[in-house]
Amino acid sequence: MEPVKAACVGLSGIGGYHRSIMHSLEDVELIAAVEKYPEREKVAESVAAVEEWGVPIFDDIIPMLDEYADELDYVTLAVPHHWHGPYAIECLNRGLNVLVEKPVTVIAQDGWEVVRLAKEKGLFVAVDFQYTSFPHSHQLKKFIADGGLGELTDVVGVMQWKRTDDYYSRGHWTGKRYADELPVWDGVMMNQAVHLMNTALQMGSRIEDHAMPRAVQAELYQAHPNIEVEDLAALRADLGEATLHFYCTTNCDDAHRTDLDIYGTKGHAEWDTSKAVVHLDGEEEPIVFEEPTDRDEIHKNLIAAIRGETKTLHASAEEAVKATLLIDGAYASADRVQQVPWGEMTGINWLIDYCAAQRKLFSEVLGWPYSTDAVEITEDFRFDGLSDD
Repeated sequence: MEPVKAACVGLSGIGGYHRSIMHSLEDVELIAAVEKYPEREKVAESVAAVEEWGVPIFDDIIPMLDEYADELDYVTLAVPHHWHGPYAIECLNRGLNVLVEKPVTVIAQDGWEVVRLAKEKGLFVAVDFQYTSFPHSHQLKKFIADGGLGELTDVVGVMQWKRTDDYYSRGHWTGKRYADELPVWDGVMMNQAVHLMNTALQMGSRIEDHAMPRAVQAELYQAHPNIEVEDLAALRADLGEATLHFYCTTNCDDAHRTDLDIYGTKGHAEWDTSKAVVHLDGEEEPIVFEEPTDRDEIHKNLIAAIRGETKTLHASAEEAVKATLLIDGAYASADRVQQVPWGEMTGINWLIDYCAAQRKLFSEVLGWPYSTDAVEITEDFRFDGLSDD
């Protein structure tokens, strides 16, 4: 079978991973690439590698599409958050399938427009939420959907990562609220934690689809002095059947965790990036799901969909936009980002672990946080900025 033809927009950072996979897969022929600032020193190695493959490099997506759109089957968008929506819509309007980095869009309404346009044109939009492609994620989701945990009651998510000031200074959009006159909201929720949030919504429903958040209450904090967004967040969300309790930070030490606990009337499940373990009430032996997965599975799945070999994407835009909706709702609930002295971050891992165990927001156990109100969420909900913008 002939390989599908593809282009990669963005060659460095996460784009380096995508262009390498697209070059290595036998089912893909990389025929064009885009790097907006090819003269930058930090992208020189990536640009040189792609040039060595004989792939033409453009400095803008429009001229690349003007020349190659008729030949392409899909385009991978590994660009800053604020360009996900505009670039995806441009590709869809030219009849092209899309693989877009997370989040699908920054504003949920832009995501719904991507979904609408893809349906109208009969195209696929996959989102690089690799956790959803893990075999143990599929197995646990099926177990939950089949009623294995009974009625769901709670989902608890914890993400503790470390990001330094150097990380936030690597680009003009990193750690910012707006870039290039577009909303980017590059905080811990939209950047690092959105992966786990997406999986929390996947596991927080007994139907095939992800859970649709109905209301959310959130508290957002900033400790890094050189950013404009949150690097610590806690939220509580109504998922219909279950309640989501979620905690995330980039202020922890080198040790970190990325995991979910899903509770039901028959027991509970523990999910992390390597396995899922189910503990049923009255049963001594747990059920363990753990199978290795390829990091390129999102690409392989999209290729299979393009060829008509599957109709189901591991991470479709239609499901992925629900994570954006949850984050947008969290911003609306918090209405501002409260600054916290860096010294207060001492013991942050302990604080998050304690709040997660108690299923409480920070304001419910400490004096320095601020309290917020829950906001209702529908598909029509739109976040238009914080009061302290």
